[in-house]
Amino acid sequence: MTKQTENLQRYVTRKKTPKDRKTGGLGVLYFQRRGEPSIKFECQDVKAPEFAMEYALLLTGKKQREIHNPQLLRKTFTALVASYNQTAQYAALKPSTAKDYDKCNEYIKRAFGDVNPAKVQRHHVIDMFNANREKLRFANHTVQSIRILLEHAIDKGWMNHNPAKGVKYVKSGNPPRLPWPDDKLTAFQEKATGRALLLFEMCLATGQRIQDVLDMKWTDIRPIDGNVGIDLVQNKTGKVLWVPLRDSLVTLLGNTKRRGETILVNRHATGPWSYRGASQAIMNVRKEIGAEKYDIHSLRYNAACDLALAGLDDVEIGSVTGQTTQTVQHYTKSVRQMANATRAINAREKMLAAKREKVRLENRG
Repeated sequence: MTKQTENLQRYVTRKKTPKDRKTGGLGVLYFQRRGEPSIKFECQDVKAPEFAMEYALLLTGKKQREIHNPQLLRKTFTALVASYNQTAQYAALKPSTAKDYDKCNEYIKRAFGDVNPAKVQRHHVIDMFNANREKLRFANHTVQSIRILLEHAIDKGWMNHNPAKGVKYVKSGNPPRLPWPDDKLTAFQEKATGRALLLFEMCLATGQRIQDVLDMKWTDIRPIDGNVGIDLVQNKTGKVLWVPLRDSLVTLLGNTKRRGETILVNRHATGPWSYRGASQAIMNVRKEIGAEKYDIHSLRYNAACDLALAGLDDVEIGSVTGQTTQTVQHYTKSVRQMANATRAINAREKMLAAKREKVRLENRG
């Protein structure tokens, strides 16, 4: 019986030995796709549900990859990372988040590659953190990553508990990020030119993260009721926003020559300006004006703080920045503390003045 007369599914072939042909034997079913190893079906009944399930698995290529790399069949961190990268949870990550996970998981593979995840104990996770504590952000991320990997190991039935649960993150001892002071803002605006100035003004005006600004396209600019604004989808949160643009930025954009699909393009105008190139351009100006302690993300603080000082509440500020109420409160706590302290002192002075006036009047009487 040939494949045509039997009407086998794509990539399924029936191989017969000379004896099968002589005796009328059925032969053996294989999955055979160009560039991949030929794999014998465990279920040889094409009408059975088990055959359909096995066929669907072979179409994904997972079994073939395991055959090419036998290590993936073992219960190791190398296999665990490979398995996690095939999950729906990983597929749903934002590109920037996935990049952070990949960096940490590559480190975990180097540190624990051939280790069975079930052998890992709490002190191993703590030791890993301590080995990277000088790079605190990365150290915290490795703890988060191994915790997620071990949860996946539990889902796979490799282990019953997660030893990384409960391992504490360590807060950075660095001073809190502050908005740019007015004199540094003015100094940057006077010193910067071209793309660096445009990027700076767009970050300051919209209150968005640098990557979201670099992704903005000319076609995203859209007026509503006479107000010029820009549509965007935040990379990190997926939030859909329309942010009005202040008049000075609209004027600057009007004087900017359109050289590509995105507003900010690379040097040769062949594509968007890279994150690395944009950050370096901003840093060059920061060094010239002595503003190294104020990075480009601090402009997001400026936008939130300006809106807070203008009297807007947390929900209104979040409608521009795309931040949660909790994050808005974190970003604006410095200016709100100063504003609250100023009101408190003014109220106190007013009260003391009234008391002094009362005493003065009593003494006159």
